Amino acid sequence: MFLRGAARIFFLFLLCYSLPAHASDSVQATEIVFKETIPELMLSGESWRYKNGDSYVGQWLHNKPHGTGVYERMNGDVYHGEFRNGLLHGMGDYQFANGDLYKGEWDNGFATGYGELFYQNGNHYAGGWRQGKREGEGVLRYRSGSVYEGHWVADKKEGKGLMSYRNGERYIGDYKNNKPHGNGVKTTSTGQSYRGTFSKGVPHGVGECNRDGGKMRVCLYNKGRQIKDSRKLELAKAYYEKNQPVYEFEGGIAYHLQDEYTKARYYITTRNVWWEKTVALLETQLRIRSEDKDQFLYLVVNRYTGPGIYHLQKGDILASSLNGDAIELADDIVASLEITSDKANQIDGVFNIPLLAGESPGEHEQHYRIFDGRFEASASTSAYSDGSKAASEWVSNKE
Repeated sequence: MFLRGAARIFFLFLLCYSLPAHASDSVQATEIVFKETIPELMLSGESWRYKNGDSYVGQWLHNKPHGTGVYERMNGDVYHGEFRNGLLHGMGDYQFANGDLYKGEWDNGFATGYGELFYQNGNHYAGGWRQGKREGEGVLRYRSGSVYEGHWVADKKEGKGLMSYRNGERYIGDYKNNKPHGNGVKTTSTGQSYRGTFSKGVPHGVGECNRDGGKMRVCLYNKGRQIKDSRKLELAKAYYEKNQPVYEFEGGIAYHLQDEYTKARYYITTRNVWWEKTVALLETQLRIRSEDKDQFLYLVVNRYTGPGIYHLQKGDILASSLNGDAIELADDIVASLEITSDKANQIDGVFNIPLLAGESPGEHEQHYRIFDGRFEASASTSAYSDGSKAASEWVSNKE
């Protein structure tokens, strides 16, 4: 991007950067504002004031800022950081005259890589950048208390994301052009939810509705307006049931894990499940263990006597959340486990766990439930057994 002259004549192009006033603006070079011949050889540590009023002090190479330095623009912007061949490149802080501050990586004059933008209005973005625009995974915290965590493309919310609003509402799912668009789940502060399709920010199409913590039912929306016509609802229900995903149980263990904060559901399955039995004081303890990479689930049945229904309490269950953290049965919650068969070194069963909780390092508490669980466990331990540290300690305490 720079012109090279002959002999000792060098031209320096310095770039003008945009001034973001709110969260939708970017940190990027927008135009070349001048080119100027520097008539003398600049040495490291020397400063130069350009004709337009901007100034630079720091390291030089061939009369171009190169290395570390400070560039002050006449409009009040100040950059402290690294340069390469006259361009902002490497790590650096750009303080805008309007109060915004960018701290992070630069590449050939653009914010690129990881960086944080502290807006003068109180908003804060931390995450990926590309060519001066938010790109990749990033978190935008609004001064109001709302938080967006998810994917960005060309400075817009695009792809998968989670929006948690200050009033307790949240949305998780697909985004397009800064709005929910595609498949997602929206949950109100009171726990009511809609799981289905969205278009341009509002529910649109067929989905599931949960009102006041009741049973899920099929519902229909048209551009955000709920349709209550019985004939149309019957058609919607038939369409919804026809297009529901089918989960075929193929042995091992399988269950649905639902995040109770976002109402997002995930289907967990692995072949790696086995059982263990220990006998003490004439009582048998049965353990069902499943481990696969960072996912694990342990169920303990005390006073086991064979096939039947058992009630598990806190201390009898340990599972992993979506990110691999340990979660346990919450206080005063009882889970149901039914052993349907115990013969020929194989134990089969079904289970439901109404509430699991864990420590929450993030924005909200970790609460999950497991439903439609099923397993076919063998007596042999799989060669793969690599649960988390918390899981290993929990199993050791049971032995």
